[in-house]
Amino acid sequence: MAIEPDHLLAEIALPVPPRRVLTYTIPPALQSQVEVGKRALVPLGPRLVTGYIVGLLSSGQVNPPGLKPIDAILDPEPLLDHHMLELTRLVADYYLTSWGLVIRAALPPGIDRRTARTVELIESPDLFPHALSGERLAQEAGTLGPIQQQMLASLQVQRRMLLSSLKQRWPNEEVDRLIRMLVRQNLAKVEYRECLPLIRPAYRSLLSLAVDHASAEAELTALRRRAPRQASLLDRLLQSDSKLASVEATVLAGASGVRSLIAKGFIHRVTEEVERSPWEETAAATGSWPEPNSAQQIAIDGLLEGLPSHTFFPALLHGATGSGKTEVYLRVIGEVVGQGRQALVLVPEIALTPVTADRFRSRFGDRVALLHSGLSPGERLDQWHRIKRGMADIVVGTRSAVFAPLSRLSLIVVDEEHDDSYKQQDEPRYHARDVALARGQMLRIAVLLGSATPAFESVHRAKEGAYRLFLLPERVEARALPSMTLIDMREEHAKCKVRGAPLIFSRRLADAIKETLAKGEQVLLFLNRRGYARVLLCRECGFALHCPHCSLPLIYHAVDARMRCHYCDHRERPPARCPKCGGFAFGFLGYGTQQVEAAARLLAPDATMTRMDRDTTRRRRAHQQILKTMEQGQTQVLIGTQMVGKGHDFPGITLVGVLSADASMVLPDFRAGERTYALLTQVAGRAGRGDRPGQVLVQTYNPDHYSILAARNHDYEALHRIEQPLRKKRGLPPFGFLVLLLVTSSNEGHAQEKAERLTSLLLKRAVLPLAIEGPAPAPLYRLKGRYRWQILAKGPDPSTLHHWIKETIALLPPSEQTGIEVDVDPVNLC
Repeated sequence: MAIEPDHLLAEIALPVPPRRVLTYTIPPALQSQVEVGKRALVPLGPRLVTGYIVGLLSSGQVNPPGLKPIDAILDPEPLLDHHMLELTRLVADYYLTSWGLVIRAALPPGIDRRTARTVELIESPDLFPHALSGERLAQEAGTLGPIQQQMLASLQVQRRMLLSSLKQRWPNEEVDRLIRMLVRQNLAKVEYRECLPLIRPAYRSLLSLAVDHASAEAELTALRRRAPRQASLLDRLLQSDSKLASVEATVLAGASGVRSLIAKGFIHRVTEEVERSPWEETAAATGSWPEPNSAQQIAIDGLLEGLPSHTFFPALLHGATGSGKTEVYLRVIGEVVGQGRQALVLVPEIALTPVTADRFRSRFGDRVALLHSGLSPGERLDQWHRIKRGMADIVVGTRSAVFAPLSRLSLIVVDEEHDDSYKQQDEPRYHARDVALARGQMLRIAVLLGSATPAFESVHRAKEGAYRLFLLPERVEARALPSMTLIDMREEHAKCKVRGAPLIFSRRLADAIKETLAKGEQVLLFLNRRGYARVLLCRECGFALHCPHCSLPLIYHAVDARMRCHYCDHRERPPARCPKCGGFAFGFLGYGTQQVEAAARLLAPDATMTRMDRDTTRRRRAHQQILKTMEQGQTQVLIGTQMVGKGHDFPGITLVGVLSADASMVLPDFRAGERTYALLTQVAGRAGRGDRPGQVLVQTYNPDHYSILAARNHDYEALHRIEQPLRKKRGLPPFGFLVLLLVTSSNEGHAQEKAERLTSLLLKRAVLPLAIEGPAPAPLYRLKGRYRWQILAKGPDPSTLHHWIKETIALLPPSEQTGIEVDVDPVNLC
């Protein structure tokens, strides 16, 4: 709806600094186009940026001097309705982040018009000799470091580069330092260049009849004698009575023939939007549904009772692995869709989305849409538009799908609700499970959380009566849970006769792998570490090769024979000699999935094996291809990280080998025990899901740890009994709320000083029971060239805690606020 004449101002939420709502004037020519929920191109300093119209004001309400006008309106219709605007504002307020950033996260990526900063050399290349130490440059800029020499060499070759491209390859501080020097010495200039959206709707050219059938048939008779190719095209259009692709028409009549028919007015060209589908084939709904068992039926009936109430209905479905939680989802969603309503299903991993979506498509056909970052940008945009137009009844997606524009939403399902992947690790740092609950509360609908290892917070709320609790304690068809055996690797090492090489397979696990393969069954080997080896160590002086930008050792990857940092993606060749002592006695410590694969091939050379980790799933549809070979029995041994350990249903797997159960326990995080239990339970749940029983062999150096024992005994309550008093004493979730403040700087001393000043200011303004732990160096002390200190703020009430943090940071000058990251309800303290 166009705005009234007295509405002359628009409130625009910006996703870029200053990341707040700014007011702009509306030029008379644009007033008929402006609506809340549309995007607008607005000036911000010397550039144009895309913002989101979140409010309209009359000139009488506010009219400060110096307001800038909107440059353009980017949408014919609003992208955001009232509900989505309210939801994104609620998320921004709770997570202490920018409203514009949350809105951008709710929309398909790549659709915004933007400006990009470019750096261009304005002096002759002769000023920069190949050695990059020419007389003038040396006089004006002093000696350049090796990183600056690399950057300058790239600029010298390309003459103009995007600033973002430089910062992708080198540390931001080094880039900024060099650019400032070049600009100051009038050797380079920085400009803004407007860029079109990266992703736009796709169109195809079609031809159709422009006259009635009688006129076309009359012309066809004449054309058969003098222009048979034109006649064949006209006949094709008459027979099909539909449009024909321009390419196909050109094949039939030739380019000149097509032009001739258009010129004579018998056909005309039209364009049609094309949907880029993520599906390889269409789906047809099947009629055979498995009968639910008694526990499933109780859960289904209880959920269906809550659906029509039009009140917020949060529920927790706590079911063992293989207990049929998905069938409960399908049954309840079937009722929702039957009533003309819509459902949203969230899954934590991209690898799970095609699997889950296929299950829903087999039940509900093509009324299922898919949203996740593994789609091509065009597919993602088209799926989003399909959802917004009401063409999908069910949406399956990962974290960002919680913002799917469903107008008739009646049920949200959060599968594997405990999973940390639901928490966004960069801004805006929202948790999709909690946003789903907030959305359900706003719409007064049902939200179902499901897991075999639910988060402590969810179990606590269920026990307090905030959530309705449903239990599925047994597997479907009375199948037994897999037996879990712990293998003490301390004893295995004592028996091992080969020293120096990593002990990947204990004797018992190696024998079990051979026996399982001999029976024609499948094996899953789990290790949550990718790469080949963890550390390259000099055995003469003890030197370990570290990332130059992060306080982490480089990981060796055998595929390309490179040392890599898994955080900043720095890569280099392994040195031939030790950089510290010059020695040659290099050796690898630790192992990753690549080395496991190599060892498994030596152990079972005739078996077909596939590795599934981030390195093997970078290609498009790689997840589906790997899982398909496993499902069809073409893969006998699947080796992988956490992406193979949850949600998958492979009846042929009867042996799961956990190669190292200790990695998650050594992290300095109060959730380490809970994570270890969940990880072991989930990966163990992949075994014995068919007719044959499953076994799980867990290699560990801590066989007496309470979380490992609880997982072996399938005893969630035992874990809860031990963890609960420890958390309650420290005021940790679920008995309190947390905000993690991360203070970063490229200067080590500045990071510490800023963290100490912020802590002092927080303590001055704190009132009981608000509390602080720190400041302390972050466990990952240096990352991408920045030093990191962290402060953990705690309190029993989230509103009071968040207000304290927000108001305290606001007291700092803008220069001090830069480099402070706020993580509300953090799931990872490392």
